[in-house]
Amino acid sequence: MTNLRRPNLRLRALLSEADWTQEALARAVNCLGAEIGTDLRYDRTAVAHWLAGTQPRRPVPQLIAEALSRRIGRAVTPQAAGFRAAPVDPPSRDPVTGFTTLCRSDSDPARRVPLQQRPYRVADAAVPALPPALRPSRAHPPPGRTRPQSRQTLALHDAARFFAASIDAHGGRNARSALAAYLADDVSPLLHQPRAAPEQRELLIAASRLSFLLARMYEDGLLHGLAQHYYTYAHRLAHESGDRAAWAVVVRAMSAQAQRLGHLTAARNLAEAAAVAVATAPPAPRSYVYAQLAVARARTGDRRGSLEAMTAAERYAGRTADAAGPFDTYPAAALSYQTSAALEALGDLPAALAALRRSVIERPAADLRGRALTQARFGHLLLGAGRLDEACAAWRGFLDGYGLLRSGDAERALQEIRRALRPYRNRQTAAELLHRSLPRTVPSTL
Repeated sequence: MTNLRRPNLRLRALLSEADWTQEALARAVNCLGAEIGTDLRYDRTAVAHWLAGTQPRRPVPQLIAEALSRRIGRAVTPQAAGFRAAPVDPPSRDPVTGFTTLCRSDSDPARRVPLQQRPYRVADAAVPALPPALRPSRAHPPPGRTRPQSRQTLALHDAARFFAASIDAHGGRNARSALAAYLADDVSPLLHQPRAAPEQRELLIAASRLSFLLARMYEDGLLHGLAQHYYTYAHRLAHESGDRAAWAVVVRAMSAQAQRLGHLTAARNLAEAAAVAVATAPPAPRSYVYAQLAVARARTGDRRGSLEAMTAAERYAGRTADAAGPFDTYPAAALSYQTSAALEALGDLPAALAALRRSVIERPAADLRGRALTQARFGHLLLGAGRLDEACAAWRGFLDGYGLLRSGDAERALQEIRRALRPYRNRQTAAELLHRSLPRTVPSTL
């Protein structure tokens, strides 16, 4: 830390405008640190130092600015809060250029760390502009026919299948740098080459899907700010292609991310926008979008709207044909998981348990991450219903897969399981599970 030798009057004024104590700001910054995978433990003493003119190191000024932005309801920059933080590059108006810059920065080890320290920005969770609708003959081919694809486009679809399967089998922290390098070295140059409009649209959609997958990887690694950055370029590339279904898939994922971080209004707004965009889409993306809409409505107290969206998701899922591509189908296990989340939010615990039990059964063996996280959540619901032994059985299933995953979500699930079990540590089943969940290199202490 370095001292400016003058009080930070800008920060003091913003703290007053936010009606926050020094302790409240410290807590908010610590919470934002968790969103980028950083364990921060600031207290009022640290805030007092900041007010006195001390300059914290990156990414703390960015986190302070985002915490104040959320509290006050308008954008606050680190500079406006009195910090000498490096200015953030404004997003490029051209999505291809901006996407290329992001991928190249991410694939450079020297520039990757600042990107990973980027906080999730609530202001960036605003609903983006809906792509203009293409004429039906251009938006979707006639039934029974597929759009012709170039060799380059097919290669990108093969890569999407590989990385999607990698997330399911190994977790989002596996092969993450490989996908970033692939986007920088192979995908971005394709987007800059002149070509016929139909082929360019297919390449833009393929690039959007790969950006979406890298966003999922970063989200699973608990790097929510960088995940949001890739989601943003994924929806911008889809918008450039004019494909509303591809755009809606990304916006739906952005809704789920906002929801898990507690921004329920943004989550619902994004989910509603995605539902509008899939009005003429194939069944799989419609089911995917409506499943999230059901949860977003339930979490905001709209019971009737949630049940309507849930019904629609189930209806479209029943019309989904088997397909090889990860973006061409919506797995039954995933739909059951979302159904359970909506029913839990609506207060129907027995039905939520039944749906989650179906999700566990329906998970294919290759979806190790999905199965583990479903069992983790199943255990919490069972414990909430007073069924400790059954919860422990579910959590034993989680631990069977946990050691094979490189997943921040799985690590957080393990922490939550241990926290839930501690009140029952005198019960044999809970004590055995707590012991089994300890890192093998750390002495056993409860």
